[in-house]
Formats: sequence, C-alpha cells, structure tokens
Amino acid sequence: MIEVDAEFLSKFMGKYSLGKDDGKGSSHFLRIKIPGGMTNWKDLKKIAELSDNYGKGYAEITDRQNIQLHWINPDEAIEIFEELYKMGYTTDLCGQAFRETCHGDVRNIVACPLMGKSYPSFFNLIIKINSYFSGNPDYIVLPHKFKIAVTSCGKDCVKIHANDLSLFWNGSGFIPFVGGGMGGSLPGIRYAESLNILVPEKEAFDFVRAVVDIHRDCSETDSKAKARFKYLLHKRGKEWLMKELEMRTGSSYSVETIGLEGTAVEHEGGIQDNGKHYLTLPILGGILDSEKLRLVADLSKSYGSGEVRFTTWQNIIFTDVEDFERLKRELKECFDLNIPYRAVACSSDFCGKTRFHSKDLLSQLVKYSNESIAISGCLNGCACHPLATFGFMGKLRNGEQVYDMFYKGKILHRNIKPEKIPLILKEVYHEVKA
Repeated sequence: MIEVDAEFLSKFMGKYSLGKDDGKGSSHFLRIKIPGGMTNWKDLKKIAELSDNYGKGYAEITDRQNIQLHWINPDEAIEIFEELYKMGYTTDLCGQAFRETCHGDVRNIVACPLMGKSYPSFFNLIIKINSYFSGNPDYIVLPHKFKIAVTSCGKDCVKIHANDLSLFWNGSGFIPFVGGGMGGSLPGIRYAESLNILVPEKEAFDFVRAVVDIHRDCSETDSKAKARFKYLLHKRGKEWLMKELEMRTGSSYSVETIGLEGTAVEHEGGIQDNGKHYLTLPILGGILDSEKLRLVADLSKSYGSGEVRFTTWQNIIFTDVEDFERLKRELKECFDLNIPYRAVACSSDFCGKTRFHSKDLLSQLVKYSNESIAISGCLNGCACHPLATFGFMGKLRNGEQVYDMFYKGKILHRNIKPEKIPLILKEVYHEVKA
C-alpha cells in the first residue's frame, strides 16, 4: 500500500477522480483522459495492466476518445492515480454523482484522429488547453462540465454539433461552433451553432479560455437542469455572446461562414501525407479487454510508428502503416473487420439508468444497417444519437424500458420496445434505401 500524506495527495487534487457506477456489480469507474485521442503502444500496455490489476481486464473506448475502466475499488484509487500520474495522464472529474451544480470540469479535448498525419496538427494547442484547465482551481467547479473539440480535416469527424465549443479549421483559422448538447436537459437537444467568425490560430487558446470563462461566470448555478452552456446561449443569444467574447479577449473577429451538412463521419482507412497508410479498426461499442489492448499495442509497433489514435466512433486507428494488407490479416484473427465503422453505444449496463443495455442492443442492430447507429440508454444522450443516421434514445415508460427512434436527427418512432427495434430498423433501412 502507498503511504498517504497531504503533500502526496496534493498532486491528485482537481485532476483525478472516480465516477459512480450502478450496474454489473461495479460501484465506480475510472475515465482516463487521452487528449486528442492520441496515445502509444507503451501507454496502452500500461493501461492494459491497470485493467488487469484493478478492472477485471475490461476496458472501453468512449466517444470522447477516453479509455474507461470499471469495477474500481475506491480503496485502491490512490494507487491507480499514482500510476496514471507517472504516465502523465489525468481523469475526468465525473461530477454526475452530485445532485447540485458546480461540480463541472473541462472534459477531454477531442480531435481529428488524423491530425498531423493527413491534416494540419494542432496537438500543441490541445495539450495547452488540457494542461491549463486540468487541476486549475479556477475551473474545477464549473456550473456543469464543458466539452471542447478541434478538427482540421475539413469534415465533421469530432461530432462538432454535440460540443459546447468546437473549433473547425478552414485553412486560415478556426471557425467556432458553440452551444451544442445532445441530452434532454434544458433547452433539450441543441446543435452547436457557428459564430460565423474566424479565430486566428495564435488567438485560439485565449478564445477557448474566454468561452469557458463565460460559462463559469454566467451559466446558471441554481438548477442542474439549466447549468449548461447550451442553456446560457439559448437564453442570451449569439449576439450577447459575441459582445462578451470581444470584451474579454480584446479582439475583433472577421466574418467567416461555413456550411456543414449530413451526419458525423469517420475516417475509414487510407493514405497519409507521408505515403504510408492509416488503418481504422472498428470496435463495436468500444468494448475491449486487456489482451486486445496489448495486441493493438504490439501490432502498432510492429506495423507502424507505435502510435495509436482513438476516434469519437469508439474505434482505433493505426498510423504510419507500411504493410496495410498484412496488418489487416493479423487483425482478422481477433477482431471482426466487417462491422460498421460508425456504431456507438453508451455504457448503460454500468450506469444503472436503463434496464436494457445499449451495447447489447447495438450488437443486434448492426446486422440490419450499414448506416451509422448510435444508442443512448437514457435522456442524457451520451452516444449523441441525433447525429447518427439511425439514433435510439432509451427511457422508462410506466416502469418499462422503451426507445425513441431517430432518423437523421428527427424522431421517427416513439416508445418502441427493445425486442421490436431490430425488425423496425430493418424495415426502415430498406425503405430509405429504396
């Protein structure tokens, strides 16, 4: 056991916590932040070891490019935090167990998984943002969590519309999208809106900090249902926000517009700028185990640069691959490469908010559609179901688990029983393809 003293504990304050579970015999989870979704084979092996030692050998990729472990014994939390500290990783603060507001933090910064490979790299910006907010006492008691995304590929691979703040690189600067949120909290599902301005790269960090400051200083704190940045924007509007931003940053931004259509995309494999390949490994619902983590680590080292990227669709990308076909053959021995690249589900079997598990349902539905599928077990919308071609949101109705079915963001059917969903999806899929 590690001896605990105040000086020792101080390095964990505001940077590490366990989340609350209520299912499958797990009382706590650990969500490891992977900034920008970029990691390497050495760290993957260490995370696999943590999974074995503390989490029954189980691991999940989240749709914010994190790694999540379950069955964490809170009595061993400091031991785990010390291991993560040595690796240079932190965790989300996971304030969902608190009924009141002001337990929010800036969550993992998500990024285009091909940043620096086929598209411009802004990892220095991402690391700067993550380092600044992580553990900063001025930002660990936000009214509610704050989600940031950065993309540089010219496409929506980070689910731009689901974030409180998304930065879209257009070649000369960032176009910010603000106020997104896929959950049922007030004012309901809201797609992030473009501010129609251009933020120069050198001003991006100050811009991000100003937006988070506005959330901290101006968002509601007397109601958890309203303590969201999306509610603040809904209440006061973009014009007010722009005035606040210009006042706080001292900048005047030029006008820039962009149109984004369709659902969020995934990078499915191809050639990088350096002539080498990247290979996307689909992971249904993000479910892994420690042995597969080790296998991914070994293969990334044997066939590529040893670097691994996680995606917002809960997949894994191998970068700098030279022998693409041989790597595929190796992966086929342990993974199903034929499942859809865009198929995500929340961890409903652990959170205790549902009676039918999202990942189990997802495994049934991928048989009936090649289009994107996202399943949120409850009104919180953790899987961003409105952004998929076919989205499902669970809820309890008269004590029974049912789902609303979305098609490209609009409700198509309500209150479907789980056992009827596969047949309905099959029918709808054939109708829209006809």
